[in-house]
Amino acid sequence: MMQDVHVTLHPELLWKERHSKKVLFTSKLDFNLREKQVQCYIWSIALCGAVIWTLQRADTKHLDTFEMWCWRMIEKIISTDRVKDKEVLHTVKEERNILHTVNRKKAI
Repeated sequence: MMQDVHVTLHPELLWKERHSKKVLFTSKLDFNLREKQVQCYIWSIALCGAVIWTLQRADTKHLDTFEMWCWRMIEKIISTDRVKDKEVLHTVKEERNILHTVNRKKAI
């Protein structure tokens, strides 16, 4: 039988959780390591329900936006810089592949 469990976090843990993004996207780490961390920690959580999703046009747009946000955070590109998505992808030497990952998970 399933029981409802109420979890409360200590304020210090909440503070650490909010500021863990700074550690993940810090420029002190090697780019390849930061890329692997984003794919391991962030994409895996964001795509955990990808198998059962029915992707609408708005959903694909949100996933693409999320992917570009991750790359921009890694490269420390802020929105006021007005850098185009193609330029960001060229800088990180990547292509858009989050939707390919979703489709691959659906096919399994």
